[in-house]
Amino acid sequence: MLAIERHRKILNVLAREGSVRVVELAERFGVTEETIRRDLAKLEAQGKIVRSHGGALMSETEDSLRPFAWREVAFEREKEAIGNVAISRIGEDERILLDASTTCWHMAKRLEDHPLTVVTNSLQIPAALSTRSHIDVHVLGGRLGKQSLSFIGPTAEEQLRNYHVDKLFLSCKGADLDRGISDVTEAQAHLRHIMLECADKKYLLIDHSKFGVRSLAHICDISVFDEVITDSGTDPAVIERLRETGVETTVVPVPAE
Repeated sequence: MLAIERHRKILNVLAREGSVRVVELAERFGVTEETIRRDLAKLEAQGKIVRSHGGALMSETEDSLRPFAWREVAFEREKEAIGNVAISRIGEDERILLDASTTCWHMAKRLEDHPLTVVTNSLQIPAALSTRSHIDVHVLGGRLGKQSLSFIGPTAEEQLRNYHVDKLFLSCKGADLDRGISDVTEAQAHLRHIMLECADKKYLLIDHSKFGVRSLAHICDISVFDEVITDSGTDPAVIERLRETGVETTVVPVPAE
């Protein structure tokens, strides 16, 4: 089978199944795993897929919201590295607000069990913190977004306005240095905008794939944040521009696979 034909068939598999592992593709096409990795590297360079640890996922279009299960493994190593640094910004007995992003979910899974108050609109984060006896978890209610596994809408917004926190950790769909950060729906963007009003310090957790993306609904300018935490895959020119604006920017090295 020619490589171009194999690429087409790989895309067909991903269109049907959403994600697939390298070993499964190698068995399916009767080639080595190294050949499949080269195939996936070429498809990723064309923007058609996203490689994950041991496999690949269909590329996300700019103004769509993939299911949580897709997003939790996309750029997983980057999100874990960013989350670990974000945790170091938290002190004991602080009140923090975590949005429903998968980056914050990776962060929550690694929080140590010390006195802390966590407010979130996520369905997954409370489950990740359910065994931490010293962490007090407050969950916003409202309408459940089935793709994001988060609570959104007027009820969540009204409840959120009753809280004041020391620190907010937030991600988004896209970040453009000229137009600010944005999200895929007005409901998601509006709730995140209210989150910003609730916090003394604001942290933007964003992997390199989000820069240069302009999604549907504007949230705020990047200058609103006290610190941007991103990974080493981010374009150095973007990092330089961020720092020129006066926003503290931390670049996190990502461990090799």
